[in-house]
Amino acid sequence: MNIPAFYLLPYLIFVFIFPAHSGNVTVNPGDDLNRILNSAGKGDTILINGGEYGRISISDLHFSEMQPLFITGNDTGPVIIKGNGISKGSAMELTNCSYILLEGLTFTNAMWGTYIRSSQHIIFRNNEIYETGQEGIHVGRSSRHIDIISNQIHNTGKFNPKWGEGIYIGSGSYSGNSFPDNCEYIWIEGNHIFETGRSEGINIKAECFHVTVRSNYIHDIHPGTESQYNQAAITIEGGENSLKNNYRISEKREIWIENNTIENVNNGFSDWSNGIMFFGTGVYILNNKISNCDDIGIYGNSWKNMGHENYVYGNIINGCRISLQLHPELKIHQSDPGVNPYRPQKWEVLHQE
Repeated sequence: MNIPAFYLLPYLIFVFIFPAHSGNVTVNPGDDLNRILNSAGKGDTILINGGEYGRISISDLHFSEMQPLFITGNDTGPVIIKGNGISKGSAMELTNCSYILLEGLTFTNAMWGTYIRSSQHIIFRNNEIYETGQEGIHVGRSSRHIDIISNQIHNTGKFNPKWGEGIYIGSGSYSGNSFPDNCEYIWIEGNHIFETGRSEGINIKAECFHVTVRSNYIHDIHPGTESQYNQAAITIEGGENSLKNNYRISEKREIWIENNTIENVNNGFSDWSNGIMFFGTGVYILNNKISNCDDIGIYGNSWKNMGHENYVYGNIINGCRISLQLHPELKIHQSDPGVNPYRPQKWEVLHQE
């Protein structure tokens, strides 16, 4: 039977717009997971069976919105990606990659749990990171569109406690890096973060733009050492490097800190056990619940203030030595700024079976 072409047109359009995955690849313990990932094709789904695997290093793999790469645990037990010890390397490193989703994996026994460098359109979801020498997740080298959603990150900073942040966005020192490390469009939501050495739960550097930190549960944070000024469960840094380099001085960084729950920030160095600290770079601190901080619930510090407008509104603070301390030099509105204009990525939804 001949079918008129106009009846087939909708199906042809569907296939063109939503191409099928190239294939599913199942990985078992003993397989070379690193080699398999680095040879993945566009649209592949890598299904990893439960077991222990060596470290992952993926470089220069570019997928697309229509044909991304999915790397997922296969519901056959924990998939544990182990590094080579808490004093060296990363359990997983992505460098110059795009359109990759990682889900249902565990990363441990490395200096960094996960290090994402110079990459775009990465979704890191429903994973666990623990027992790292420094940070749990470090996003750097001007990465863009990185979503960190519903992960558990804990017991970091086992080798260098002062650099044990749960999530670290950007660069602090530029001695070995080219300036600027302007990570942009970062979405951090629904993560459970605790026991991050002597550092913050989340730290965001001032060269980063359009970052949302929403609905995370952060507790039992003990920030600060004699040589490292970690000062809160969530810190949005002052503009030291931006001011020094005259970098996008007129642009608000647009950092949205919303609906987070922060508890038990204590036993830090000196008076540095604060809930949220910011420095005037264009920050929105809205509807957070903060309790049991040894020092200040929300601290607006004027150090390296860039002079941008900030909003502090709707927060509930209990059991802190000082609930709210906002330096008079900062431009702060204690009113509702309206709805956050940014959203997490949605490209992976097109490809769910």
